[in-house]
Parts: sequence; structure tokens; C-alpha cells
Amino acid sequence: MTDLLSQEEIDALLRGGGGGGGGDAPPPASVAPSSSGGSGEAKVLISQEALDSLSEVAKLSLGATSSVVQMLLNRPVTLVLSQLRVVDYSTLSRESGAEDFIIAKIAYTDGFDGNSYLLLKKNIAAVIGDLMMGGEGKTPEFQEMHMSAVGEMLNQMMGKTTTSLSEIFKKRVDIAPPQVETVNFSAAAPNMPDFHSEAVFLRIGFQLKIGDIAETEMVQLIAIEFAQLMASQLAKPAKPEPKKVPPPPPPQMGGQMPGAFVQGPGSQQMPGMGMPGGMPGGMPGMGMPGGMPGMGMPGGMPGMGMPGGMPGMGMQGGMQGMGMPGMNMPGMNMQGNPAEFGMLQMPTGMGLQSNIDLLLDVPLQITVELGRTRMLIKDVLELGIGSVVELNKLAGEAVEVFVNNKLIAKGEVVVIDENFAVRITSIVNPQDRLQAL
Repeated sequence: MTDLLSQEEIDALLRGGGGGGGGDAPPPASVAPSSSGGSGEAKVLISQEALDSLSEVAKLSLGATSSVVQMLLNRPVTLVLSQLRVVDYSTLSRESGAEDFIIAKIAYTDGFDGNSYLLLKKNIAAVIGDLMMGGEGKTPEFQEMHMSAVGEMLNQMMGKTTTSLSEIFKKRVDIAPPQVETVNFSAAAPNMPDFHSEAVFLRIGFQLKIGDIAETEMVQLIAIEFAQLMASQLAKPAKPEPKKVPPPPPPQMGGQMPGAFVQGPGSQQMPGMGMPGGMPGGMPGMGMPGGMPGMGMPGGMPGMGMPGGMPGMGMQGGMQGMGMPGMNMPGMNMQGNPAEFGMLQMPTGMGLQSNIDLLLDVPLQITVELGRTRMLIKDVLELGIGSVVELNKLAGEAVEVFVNNKLIAKGEVVVIDENFAVRITSIVNPQDRLQAL
């Protein structure tokens, strides 16, 4: 008996049936559903291993944004990955039925070249929009302002997702503001890229529960080509860029420093550069006849100790000691001393001051700043319940942690036992922290 499977047996395995195989087989790779219902050959689109990897990415990225939604809605929120499968456009349209959806297109501007789409039922979008505007979310009618509110929530969620994707793929990932519109798949396809009759998507379903108010499924759609690209990059992670090594300093000329000349044997005089009254040879225009009375140095500046008037500068009958860079003087040897620099920063391991232990029990005021903005007085007076104040922080950007109004760290907002907290992501070194305090 041959070990090869017939086409009928392959089709039966793909449909989940039995059919002439041996023992338990591993789960098959995802295939493109047949929109025509025929029994033609199925085309494998993405492997099961890639699906498992993308499932973990979904859990760690969009599945970890429940804290963002909870903060925006001021309600307990859970967001759990429920299903991940490959669907074509006809299947997506058939499963959506005649229901209206809010769809948001999120275009990646950095890190990836592709789009991600989020689907939310229109009636749930109305509940979310009402909660964000200060309402109770009790079966409200959908309004245009609800679409803006939902778009902002999805933008905040995807902003946090990009932070997770950057850590997973080891590169910078960024997105453009979402493009939001309503869609009914039974009537027409969305006016967006990737949606056409032959389109195939990776459908990622999340179970979204908002307190005891609403429970629904939020769907993320990724074009299968984009999903394949992400899976391939997970299998072959990008190599970190090599650290740039600064070039070595230019070598010094024999360890000598220009300008530090001493008289050596066989030195010659430089006629014409002497100073009358103290430096023989005479240099017109530079002479100091009789010394410098205004500086209290009569008689050729004897206070500087030179033979014949200025011996202290090492000039005997010439101008030795007043070296000029770039001038080669026969018989003059150049010597230099190594430069000494002060310590700019305390080396690692020296620790803080020994008396810091005396201050360890002093209480300090910790403040976490989400962001700031400037508003006109009239805008402040117009604030009311449901008003939205836009801050100077981008979605997903780290918040700042201050101690006594001094910045010491940055982090991200998390929720622990229904209380807000901050997970530190970067922190200044102990020496800078002590100086700030």
C-alpha cells in the first residue's frame, strides 16, 4: 500500500474528517477557504507555527491594552484573545450579516509597510462613546461624536500596541492616526485598501467585556500577506545594529606640546627679536626700553628672572622660551608634560556619599505626570462633564515620575487591584538622582 494520500483524503483532513491517515496528526496549516464551495485544491497560506507565533504577538500587544480602555471608560474592562483564523472576504461578509460596524484603519508609518483594521459593532461603539463622554452607556443612540470618541480609544490602544511591537520585533514601530468609518459588509466593502473580493485576512478575535454594561467581540483584521511578513520577521529577528565605536584620538607629536620650549645645547640666537634693555638683539616695535614702569618692573622686567633683564623666561641673547607653534628652530628641543583633567563624573562603584544613610527614612512626595497643556481662560470656563482636554503626550508615550518636582524616571501606566500604578521603564542613574534631590 502506498504512503501517499489521495486528493480526497487530503480534502477530508483539511475539513477535519478522518480519512485513511495514521495516528493523530499535528494541526494542519491554515488554508484559504473556498468561496465557490468547490472541491478544488486548497492553497496553504500560513503555517500553524506562524499562527502560534502571531497569536502570542496578539496577546502581548493588543491583548494587553485593557488598562488603556479601563482608564478611558472608567469601568473595569477585560480584553482576552478568543480566536485566530484565516478568512476570505466572502466568509467575512457572510459572518458579519446585515449588522453595522465601526471599522478603523491603522496604517503603519515606521517599522512595517502595511495596515491593521479594527472592527467593533456599531451599537457597542455607541455605548463606548457615551461612557467616554461621561454618560452611563445605557443603550444610547449612535451619534457622530461617538465615532470620534471610539476613534480616539482605538488610537490609544494601537499606540500602546506599537510599544509592545517595538519590543517584540526589536525595532521602532509607529502608526498614523486611525481612519474611522461605518461599514455594512452585506451592502458594500469598506472604502479602504486590502478589501476586495479576492482578499484574505488573518482574523484575530478578542472578547471585550465592559463591567456589567456590555460584552462583545472586537476583531482585528490583517491582510494575509502582511501576516506572513510579520511571521517571517519573528522567525528571523532583525539583528541589532552594531554599536558605533568612536575613532581614536589623533596621536600627539612625540608627546610634545607646542609652546613649551627649553634651551638646549647648540641653540642659536634669533637676531631681531630681542628686546632693548633686557633682550639683546633688538626687535623694532617690540622693545621695552628701560623696562615697564607702568607694570612696576623697572630695568628690563627683572622680576621675571631673565639674564640681562628677563632671565626667568629662559632667553639668553635670544628668544628662547617663547615658542611659536609651526616654527622649526634649529637647536631647540621640545618637551611636554602630560595633560591632567579633572574627574567629570563619579566612577561606577564609588557609591553615594557615606552619610546618605541618615536620610533614607525621610518621606518624599512622588508625582506621576501624564501630560500638560495650555488653555485659554475662556476654554477653561467652558469645561464641563464629558469635555476632553488634549495633552502634550502622544499615545503610548511614557509618563514621567517626579520626586519633589524633580524628574527621576519614566514608565507606563498599569492597573493593579483596581488601582493605577506605574511600571518603570527607564530611570536616571543614582548619582543624577541624588543631585536632583
